[in-house]
Amino acid sequence: MGLFTSFQLKSRDADTRRRAALSLGVRGRTSAIAALQPLLDDPEWTVRHAAVEALGLVGDAAAAPLLAIAVRQADGIPDQTGAAMVRAATVEAFGQIGPAGLPTLREALRDRHTKLRETAIAALGALGGPEAVSALGAMLDNDRSTVRQAAAAALARAAGPAAVPALKRALGHKDPATRRCAAEALGTVRDTTAVEAVRGALADRDRPVRDAAVQALAGIRTPEAVSALVAGMYAGDREVKAAIAATLRSFEWTPGDTSQRVVHAVLHGRLDEAVAEGAAAVEPLTAALADREAPARRAAAAALGRLGDARAAAAIAALFKDTDAGVREAAADALGAIGPAATDAIVEALRDRAATVRTAAERALSSVGEQRVAETLVARLGVGRPARHGGTDLRIVTARADLDAARQASDTLDTLLRHAIRKLPVEALRQVTTVTNAILIEPGEVPGHSETLDTEALRQAARDELGRRGL
Repeated sequence: MGLFTSFQLKSRDADTRRRAALSLGVRGRTSAIAALQPLLDDPEWTVRHAAVEALGLVGDAAAAPLLAIAVRQADGIPDQTGAAMVRAATVEAFGQIGPAGLPTLREALRDRHTKLRETAIAALGALGGPEAVSALGAMLDNDRSTVRQAAAAALARAAGPAAVPALKRALGHKDPATRRCAAEALGTVRDTTAVEAVRGALADRDRPVRDAAVQALAGIRTPEAVSALVAGMYAGDREVKAAIAATLRSFEWTPGDTSQRVVHAVLHGRLDEAVAEGAAAVEPLTAALADREAPARRAAAAALGRLGDARAAAAIAALFKDTDAGVREAAADALGAIGPAATDAIVEALRDRAATVRTAAERALSSVGEQRVAETLVARLGVGRPARHGGTDLRIVTARADLDAARQASDTLDTLLRHAIRKLPVEALRQVTTVTNAILIEPGEVPGHSETLDTEALRQAARDELGRRGL
C-alpha cells in the first residue's frame, strides 16, 4: 500500500476514504487486510461497505474474522438500510473467500449475536457444499425464529432438491413464520419432490403460510405444480381459492386434463366453454365466486345458475352478503335457476339480520316460486310409511337418518312460515296443514320422546294464516 493511499484512508472526506478502501481490494493482497480493519468501524456506513467489499476481493481466510466483526459493528449504524447493505456485502465477501472462510462461519453460527448468525447462514447458503448444507440443516432447529427463517432460504440455495426433506419437516414447525419461510424456500427448488412437500401447506391453519404455498407452487411452475394448484381450487377454502385463481392467471400454463381445462376456461372468462363441460365445471365456478373482482363473481354465479347443480347452492347463497348489489342479484337469480333444490340455502338466508341478505333471499324465493318451495319441504316431511295411532295420523320411519332428514325439513319449513308466510299461496298453506308427525321405531327398540317429530306447530301456523285470509 502506497503512502498516498495511507493518507487517503485517514482523510476527513468520507468519499475519499471509501475510494481508498476499494483500491485495496486486490486478489491476494493480504497486506491490505490490516489497513482495512479500522474502516470497519468508520462513522460512515458507505466506507464500512467499501472495506467489506475490499476484504472479499482480497479473498484470504485471514479476512474472515474481520468480516464477522463488521457484522457485529453494523448494529451501530444509525441508517438501517446502510446496516443491511453492510451485512449483505459481508455475505458476498464470504462467498469470494470461499471454503477458506468456513471455520469462521461455523463459529459464527454459535455466536450469541443474532444478526451475525443470520449473516453466516446467508453466507453458507451462497457457498454451498456438504459442510455448509449440514450446518444449515442444524440451524432449522435453532431456538430463534429469525434464524430458522434465514436457514430455510439458505438451505434451499445451497442444497437444491436435497434440501426438500429438511424443509418439509420445517413445514410442520409450530412457528407459523418458520412454516412460511420453509414454503417460500421450497418455491425456489424446481423439483417434483418440492411440489409434494409444499402441497399440504395449502391447507395450513395460518393464512400467510397458505399464501406462501400458493406462491411457491407458482414459482416452481412445473406441470406437477400446476396440478397441485388446480387441486387447491377444488379443495381449498375461499381465501385459498381466490389466491390460487389470481396466481394461475399470472402465468401461462397448458391444461392437462378435463379439470384443468375447466379451471383454465373459468380463469380466463370463457364461462360458456366451462359450462359446456357440465358437472366438472361446478367446483371451479364455485371457486370463482371468491374472485376479487365483482364482475367475475357475477359471471360465475350466472354460469352456475345455467348449470343448475344444487351442490353450488350454499356457496351462491353466501354471495347474499356481498358488498356489490349486482353480485347479490346475480346470486338470487342463479338460485332461482337451480330451483327447488336450492330451497335450504334460500330459506336459511331469510332469517339473516341484514336487510340486504333478506332482500336477496326473497328475490330468489320469488324466482323459484313459494309454492314449489313449500311443496318441496312438505314432500321431504313425507318420510316412512303412513300409520294411525290413537286417532292421529303419523308416519313411521325405521332409520334415524330418515328422521333427522325430516327434522331438518321441519326446521326449514318453520323458517319459511316465520319469515314468508304471507307470501305463500293458499294451496301451499293447505298442504302444510296436512303434514303429519313422525316416529322412529327401530327393530327391538322402544321409542322415546327424542325419537319423535311433532309438526303440530307447523300445521297450526298454516291454519292461522288461512283463517287470517278468511279461508
